[in-house]
Amino acid sequence: MRILIVTTYGFDPAFPSRPEQIQARALLRRGHTVVAHEYHDRRYPGQTPRCDWLDGGIPVHRAPTLGFVAPTALLRLLAETRPDVIHLHHLRSLLGYQTVLAARRLGIPTVLTVHGLLHDGDLVVDRERPLEAPLRYENLLTTPQRLLRSLARGAYPRRAFRNYFIHAPLLHVDHTVALSHGERDLLTKLGVEAAKISVLPNALDFKLYADLLANTAPAAKTTHPTILFIGQLVPRKGFDLLVRALPTVVQAIPDVRCIMVSHNQAGAAELRRLAEAGGVTAHLDVRGRVSEAEKLRLLREAAVVVAPSRYEGFGIPLIEALLAEAPVITTDVVACNEVISHERTGLLTPYGDVEALAAAIIRLLRDPDLGRRLATEGRREALARYGDDLLAANLEHLYEQLSHFRS
Repeated sequence: MRILIVTTYGFDPAFPSRPEQIQARALLRRGHTVVAHEYHDRRYPGQTPRCDWLDGGIPVHRAPTLGFVAPTALLRLLAETRPDVIHLHHLRSLLGYQTVLAARRLGIPTVLTVHGLLHDGDLVVDRERPLEAPLRYENLLTTPQRLLRSLARGAYPRRAFRNYFIHAPLLHVDHTVALSHGERDLLTKLGVEAAKISVLPNALDFKLYADLLANTAPAAKTTHPTILFIGQLVPRKGFDLLVRALPTVVQAIPDVRCIMVSHNQAGAAELRRLAEAGGVTAHLDVRGRVSEAEKLRLLREAAVVVAPSRYEGFGIPLIEALLAEAPVITTDVVACNEVISHERTGLLTPYGDVEALAAAIIRLLRDPDLGRRLATEGRREALARYGDDLLAANLEHLYEQLSHFRS
């Protein structure tokens, strides 16, 4: 089959583990032809060339956008060999609306992977703490009727049309992929037919991971037990909860250290303030972006990996930790609680509960046998559920069903 993947910035070569790239490589290995369309934005690192080639011969065409129109992307879709199926990634995409309209006109089946529905500022009150207020389902303008009613009530036209162009594809694609069962339930509340939703979690490129593993030194013996946090320094990732839990952990285990790795240092000042207030600055090691190999080394050396998220669209770092056989603690929220099974593949703590988080960390640091048991079972489950080959096979089956239905 010829598959067109349409996304935002998913094919940045600096991030080979992004879901779109993993999907593309896995489908290519199964004998399919894969082409990608995404934004062209000179302000974004890695996005300068109008056309790039990924390993294996996957062409990535980057189109400049004029609002919700990207003429070059549309011309390529119309003029080049038409794909058998189009797979869109991310709901809030400037390329989504025109792609879905063109696909419907051309009779090409479409699939949409939403990627974190609760990142949507039209749906949630606070994107960093989306679970702390009721969701605004009525706010999403998915139909012309909703758009007209919104305008009649005095909505700002530019904002209303943007809302519509972003969300209308939800009800026009042929099939939607949810990354978790929790996300599937949210989609049905937005009017997406349950029969048109599949739950297919993101995957990891096991070959890429195995190559990294083979070229990474074995985990070193450390003199101090290490807590590892990998994620953006933003409230959604819960970095503040970990820093607030750290004084209790240090009191129980004085030689502990906490490494925090983040390419987004937005909350660095708040982190320093909390660390100073808690008297744990000396126990913190805050780092910027690290290589994939360095990340793997840190995961293998960690006594516990802590991801105290307030919400996750899926949670790739959790899967990476499981594959590295690192004991994991995360929050009992969507979609963390579908990746981690409490007391079997890791530990779950209640939302925002600093005391429970500290207690879970202390428990794993004091009971390495429990950590090893959880890590062993976690790796076994990750290998069984999150391989890129399994995802590609499931997508292939879905594409074939859609193409057969259209023919």
